[in-house]
Amino acid sequence: MIPQLVTIRYHGRPDKHHRFWVPLLPFYLLLTPFLPLILTALVIACAHYRVNPLRVLIAVTRLIAGLGGFRVDITQGTTTVQVQLS
Repeated sequence: MIPQLVTIRYHGRPDKHHRFWVPLLPFYLLLTPFLPLILTALVIACAHYRVNPLRVLIAVTRLIAGLGGFRVDITQGTTTVQVQLS
């Protein structure tokens, strides 16, 4: 399933915790007008490298769909940032 939400957790100090939820639907809607341009560039790049565009499109779709549950933890000193796609 394509990720629909990004959760960002920020722990600066032991008594300060912040959590932000960022929906990805507005980002996807902003990319929609560029979809014909992206697909044209994909077809041209596939023709240049002699790769089947349908297989590349399927691979990219699977890659994006596989990002659900992806998590990145960054810690430095007492500061911790966690980014999770769901």
